[in-house]
Amino acid sequence: MYVERGLRWRRILEGWRQYVERLCAKARELLGEARVVVFGSVARGDWAADSDIDVLVISPNAPEDPWERARVAAALREAAGEAAPLLELHVVKPEQYLGWYRRFIDAEVEVC
Repeated sequence: MYVERGLRWRRILEGWRQYVERLCAKARELLGEARVVVFGSVARGDWAADSDIDVLVISPNAPEDPWERARVAAALREAAGEAAPLLELHVVKPEQYLGWYRRFIDAEVEVC
């Protein structure tokens, strides 16, 4: 069971872009204008078996209300399909990205 899960997670990590592209399409459907950026070990290309997929969805239309933001995040996870358990997902406004997240990101890949 653990070996099967490990092999599945490895396959997901190797093919991360296809899952994030689906998430991107859903983000644009829900939020209109949106940038989707992958950062961390996946962006650097040095992920390991225990890595997650760090994803930032940056949109001026990101909800202010935490419950609404959680609803958007849940829909984005669903769009990512089987990769959902591996996602570390952040839905933020551009000023949050510029004022906080960007300071800590050492590598990023813009997906859309």
